[in-house]
Amino acid sequence: MDTTLRWVATSLLILITLAFIHLGLAVLSGQANFLFETLLNTTWPPDDHSEAILPESETREQLAFSIINYGVTALGTAWVACFAYLMVMRNQQRQAAQQLSLERLQLTADLDEKILQILDSDSVHEIDSQGKVLRTKLLSACDRNTVWRDGTNREWNYRDGERTVLFVESSKSVSVDAEVSLTALHRYLGWIRRIVRAMETHVLLDKDVLLFWRWVVIGCYRNRYPFLCAIFFKDDLKDFVRLTEKIVLTSEKIGSGKDFAVYLKSVGDPTLIEELCEEAQAIIAASKPNVSAETPSSEK
Repeated sequence: MDTTLRWVATSLLILITLAFIHLGLAVLSGQANFLFETLLNTTWPPDDHSEAILPESETREQLAFSIINYGVTALGTAWVACFAYLMVMRNQQRQAAQQLSLERLQLTADLDEKILQILDSDSVHEIDSQGKVLRTKLLSACDRNTVWRDGTNREWNYRDGERTVLFVESSKSVSVDAEVSLTALHRYLGWIRRIVRAMETHVLLDKDVLLFWRWVVIGCYRNRYPFLCAIFFKDDLKDFVRLTEKIVLTSEKIGSGKDFAVYLKSVGDPTLIEELCEEAQAIIAASKPNVSAETPSSEK
């Protein structure tokens, strides 16, 4: 709607400016009388068979002068209104763009802080030989050496008021009897959902999603996607699939962050890759391994 109004105002401004230029050139070239006569004949064609108390020519001239005065006034008012509207719209768009840039900067910084808080939370519960519960950082269970289960029996346990579940298939970092807090997994998916909603409302640009691929990739391999689907059901992982797909497509388009596709090709969960669009699958299949894609910085 704003774009349409802006184009209408611009068109009117151009037309009125051309009309004033035409009038000015007519005055400068001495064609004002001809233009005036043309206006008279258009607004009040001469009639040889009518005689009035006042001479007909005088009446016609008064009418023409009135039309010119009102017309020029109306055109001038419209020109000023269109110009003022365009200036106001320009300032508003500039302020909106600046505000959006600040919001995008604040949001990206907040997203970085939130994901670090999630991964740094003591959300993994381990039980030692004496039956004592030890809490470990979630990030320690998200390394490349920890394989999660590809499903769950949904038999929950409760540790310190948190609902937990067994999740480790094999690991060098945590024990196979370790349990993960469902609250932490909820927060991780909420973080994913927040990025997707920011993309939909254009608060984040397409290229901004490349800032987070190293935190997204930790949920894309070692059975983590199937495990999350078993916990939250497949429909709840649609935003995760959309974000994964967006990162793959954007990295190919921009030429940055291609390590994400390389990593998916090498160790990505097949069930996740099957959910991506055909274009994203083709990009992953055509990606070439390189040294930088072997170990994301989030796992080093």
